[in-house]
Amino acid sequence: MSRPPTKLSARKKSLTKSKTLKNSKSSAESLKAPKLSAPWSEKAKGSVTLHLESLHGRPFTESELIDGLNEDLRDAWQKLRAFAASLGPQRIYASALSIMFARKVSYFFVRPKKTFIEVWIFLPHTIEGLKFTSSATNKVRYCNLFKLVHPDQVEPPLTDWLREAFDFAER
Repeated sequence: MSRPPTKLSARKKSLTKSKTLKNSKSSAESLKAPKLSAPWSEKAKGSVTLHLESLHGRPFTESELIDGLNEDLRDAWQKLRAFAASLGPQRIYASALSIMFARKVSYFFVRPKKTFIEVWIFLPHTIEGLKFTSSATNKVRYCNLFKLVHPDQVEPPLTDWLREAFDFAER
């Protein structure tokens, strides 16, 4: 007589899944070559950035990422960058195919595309009407997507959201 399959609760499923992941990670970590010491900036780079840099043989620059933009998008980018830089001390740098704006942590980043600029803003709430994702951190952060297509869009409410994200990144 066979027993019917038992249903696992969501908690038990996640525990089983996490144990499996830990086991697979530990075996994969033991196969990795030891890391060589690198300067601080190398340690701060993510795996995607390191992979893309290894493919191209060099790091990306901000100017390379905005090189293919048309005149309207280039104006929008310059206006957006100038506004963000005026908010206060921060770090602006190219990472993989994005340009990051960070205080202690990133508060927004952009990804230049052919017909628009993706502006991803980290806030403690979602913005109605924008696509968003949530992050798996100890803080509650939502990443809201704004598609920038014209320099006239770099005004409220976008500037208000960026200012709020800048202030939120410090907390």
